[in-house]
Amino acid sequence: MGADHAYQRLASRLIRELTGGLWRNGDPLPSEHALASAYAVSRRTVRQALELLQREGFVSKGQGRSTVYRERAIGRSGEKLVDFPTAAREAGFRPSTRLISTGHVEAGLSIAHALCVPLGSEVFEIRRVRLLEGRPVVHQTSLLPARLAGKLDVATLADTSLYTMLRAALGGEIFLAREHVSLLSASEEEAAALSIPKASPLLRVQRVVVDGEGRAVEYSNSALQDSFFRF
Repeated sequence: MGADHAYQRLASRLIRELTGGLWRNGDPLPSEHALASAYAVSRRTVRQALELLQREGFVSKGQGRSTVYRERAIGRSGEKLVDFPTAAREAGFRPSTRLISTGHVEAGLSIAHALCVPLGSEVFEIRRVRLLEGRPVVHQTSLLPARLAGKLDVATLADTSLYTMLRAALGGEIFLAREHVSLLSASEEEAAALSIPKASPLLRVQRVVVDGEGRAVEYSNSALQDSFFRF
């Protein structure tokens, strides 16, 4: 990457620092002069980097000429099960979804365990990329019991929440039964879907969703770019 992209490199470094969990909404950043000195770049590079961060919603102008951190991250919903579009809009983002594929697959060990179905039985798979402000940030695979596949309007999955579809299909509420968060390196497929280098660090979030009788209705396996999420 040439010198003309120095501000993009600096912006990436600043995003990693600002989204590391210690910064709170409204915390002031150091001055342009201090940032330029600390990162050994010109003030023009700092200014360009801060403009990029402001366009992406990570910072805003505070009182006077100061730049402050603007927390925009999707957090855990606790006991309440909130779909991605709703959580994204509540955090101030413009969400969208790109549907990759749908179809029936055989349940492997983890899928069979999560959905409480026999190993090798047929389940319905939905693969999507979730975007914020047009930027791909989540590669998501959802697996459902085969019996539910015919009750879903899969053609509208790019525009309609899967949770909304499940509630309608089941005629009742659904609940988060289990959630596991871990670290992973992006696979070739995940890297391509998220437009990042292979083996980039990501968060893996695995969820099991159940109906009112405690029966598993969805197992999701999501790879997330952590700068947009809080866990």
